[in-house]
Amino acid sequence: MNRENLWMVQCIDRQADDVTALREQHMVGHMKHIEDIVDHIAMAGPLKDEAGEQIVGSFLAYRTDDLDQAKAWLAGDPYAQSGIWESVEWSRLVLAAGILAGGVTW
Repeated sequence: MNRENLWMVQCIDRQADDVTALREQHMVGHMKHIEDIVDHIAMAGPLKDEAGEQIVGSFLAYRTDDLDQAKAWLAGDPYAQSGIWESVEWSRLVLAAGILAGGVTW
């Protein structure tokens, strides 16, 4: 039984007046970066507040066993380079069930 390993990263924005402007300023470069590495991404998108109105961060799940490689992909993102994130938290997920796993893996 072969289960895919994903490195997931939750990036929470700083609470500062310049974050929205920085997101807008670097959006095109961010999207280009995602397009360039999309074959290595299981899923990615903005994190929003409970009301779904304000972006509060970013979430990415990289398709790799190599944490250093995942960190390198994130470091290449203009959002990471612009310093908008206050915190970056990494977790390894062993994909065992769900649509992305193709059902269940047991």
